[in-house]
Amino acid sequence: MKRIISPVLILSCFLGSFFSFIPARAAGATLFLSPASGSYAVGKNFVVKVMINSGGGQGINAAESTIKYDAEKLAVASVSESGSIFELWTTKPANNGAQGTITFGGGLPSSYTGSAGLIFTINFTAKKAGAAKVDFSSGVVLAADGKGTNIFSGFGNGTYTIEEAKKEEVVKPKPEEPKKEEVKGVLPPLPEINSATHPVEEQWYADNQPALAWKLLSDITGISYGITKQAEDAPDNISEGIVEGKKYETLPDGEQFFHIKYQNKVGWGKTSHYRLLIDTEAPELSNVRLDFEGDETNPRPVIKFNATDKTSGIDIFTIKLNGLPQEVKKENLAQGEYRLEVLAPGEYDLEFTVADKAKNSSSAVLKFAISPLKAPIITDIPKEITTRDELIIRGTSFYPQVTIKIFLAKNSGEPLESIIKTDDQGSWNYFHRQALSKGIYEVWAQVIDSRGAKSSPSVKYILTVKRPTLIEAYGWLIILILLAVIVILIFFIFYQRQKYRQERARLKKEVTDVKNRLAEIFTALREEVDEIMDMADKRPGLSESERRVKEKLQEALNISQEFLDKEVEDVDREINAPVEKITPK
Repeated sequence: MKRIISPVLILSCFLGSFFSFIPARAAGATLFLSPASGSYAVGKNFVVKVMINSGGGQGINAAESTIKYDAEKLAVASVSESGSIFELWTTKPANNGAQGTITFGGGLPSSYTGSAGLIFTINFTAKKAGAAKVDFSSGVVLAADGKGTNIFSGFGNGTYTIEEAKKEEVVKPKPEEPKKEEVKGVLPPLPEINSATHPVEEQWYADNQPALAWKLLSDITGISYGITKQAEDAPDNISEGIVEGKKYETLPDGEQFFHIKYQNKVGWGKTSHYRLLIDTEAPELSNVRLDFEGDETNPRPVIKFNATDKTSGIDIFTIKLNGLPQEVKKENLAQGEYRLEVLAPGEYDLEFTVADKAKNSSSAVLKFAISPLKAPIITDIPKEITTRDELIIRGTSFYPQVTIKIFLAKNSGEPLESIIKTDDQGSWNYFHRQALSKGIYEVWAQVIDSRGAKSSPSVKYILTVKRPTLIEAYGWLIILILLAVIVILIFFIFYQRQKYRQERARLKKEVTDVKNRLAEIFTALREEVDEIMDMADKRPGLSESERRVKEKLQEALNISQEFLDKEVEDVDREINAPVEKITPK
C-alpha cells in the first residue's frame, strides 16, 4: 500500500485544505460493487460499477483500492472512467490480467457526499462456468477535512454466476417436407484489417487501447469480431452490428489476436486475423553500479546492472554523459555489463536507460569521477629561441613506456600537438624539427597510457620565439661574400702587379732604346759637325764669325747631349727603382 498511499495523501491534503474549516467528521465510508451478483453466460460481457458511499458528514475527496477478481473465470475487456465523480487521478484504473487485479487511486477538488458515487466501470467477459468472486483486497478513503483522515469502514464485494452458454437446438427437417432451395451466391471476402494505433503486426506498442478498422461492403448484413490469445480462433456467428471499427480500452499486455468475419445473405465468410503486441510496463532495472576494476584512473569503467522485461524483452540501451547522448556499441555490451568508451579525467553524471521493444524505458543516474594520472615534468626547455633554431624539450614522468603529448599554443590559440614515448625510466626528449614562427608560446605536456588514461596537464612554460639578427641570420653568407671579395682583390692585385712589371720592362726597354738612339744621334751629329768643321778648316780664310759659330754649335751639342743623357738616366733610375711597400697607417 505504501506505493499508492503517498500520492493520495498528498492529493487529499491539497484538495481538503479548502474544507479544513468544517469541524464535523464524516462517518465511515464504504467501497462496493454494483450489481453485487448476477448470472451470465460464458462468452458474454457484463458491466460492474465500482461505487463509493461517503457515509454522510462532511464528505470525502480521495480514495484508492485494489480489486481482485477470478482471472480463471473472468477477463477484463475494458475499464472506463466515464461519468466518474473523480476528476483527478494518482493512478488511473489499471488492469493486470496476469494477476487478476485492478488498481486505482483518485480524488476531486471538492468534497463528495452521497451513497452511490460512481468511481469507474469494469466491462467483464465471462470465460468459464462457476462462481466468480470480485473482492476489494485493500482500500483507503480520505475525508475532506484538510488532514487526510482515513474514514474507510468496509467493502461491498461481489459474486457472479457464470453459466455455460446454451446450445441452440438444431431442428431436423421433416422427411416429408420438400427441400428448401439453397441460396445461391458468393460468401463475403476476407476483411482487410488496419490499425491507426498498431499499424505493424510484428511491432510491440505501449498502447493498450488499440483501434481497429475495416471496410464495409454494400452486401454485408452482419459482422462478428473478438480478441483471443489464439492466432487461428474465429468469432461466433452472432453479429455485433454493422460497424466500421472497434476501439478497445485497457487490453492486457502480451500477444493477442483480433478476429473478424463478414456475413452476407449467403452466409458467414472466412475469418481474418490481426496480431496485436502490447507492452505497457517498463523494464525492471536494478542494481546499477560502476566498476572501476580496482583503479580509479581506469578510463573505461564498466556499468553493471540487472535488467529484465517479461513481455516484449529488452531492446535498446542508451547512455548520456553530462547530458550528451553517447553511442552504445554492441561489442562493448555483455550480459548485465557495458564497458564505456575512453573518458578523460573529470566528474560525470551518467544516465543509463534500458527500453523494451515497445519503447517503455527505465533509467538510473550515477555520479562518478575518473582520477587523472600523475602529470609529466618538463626538466629542460629554453626561454627564448629564434625562428631558425630547433626547439628541444626534455622531461620525465612517473610511468615507463607511455605516450607523452606535447602542446605548443601560440598566443593562446589552438595548440600544435606532437606525440613521443618515454623510455624504460620514464624519461623523454622532444625535438621540434619544424621552424616556429615569431610569437609567444605556451608549452605543456600530458601523459597518456596504453588504456587511454590521461594525466592532468603539466606546468605551462612560456617560450619566446624571435627573428634572428642580421649576423645570426646571414653570418655564413657574409663570410663567404667577404672571402670572395678578398680572393678577387688578390687576383686583381696580382694581375695589376704583373701588368705593372710588364709595363716597367717595356718602358725600360724603350728608355734603353732611346738612350742608345740618342747616343747614336749625337754621335752622328758630332761627326757631321766635325766633318763640316774639318771641311771649313781646310778652306783658307775661315772668318772669325764662322769660327765662333763652330764653337757655339759644338757647345750646343754638348749641352743638349748632357741634358738628354741626364733625363734618360733619371727615367732609367725611376724604372729600375725598387717598388715601395704599402704599409697601413
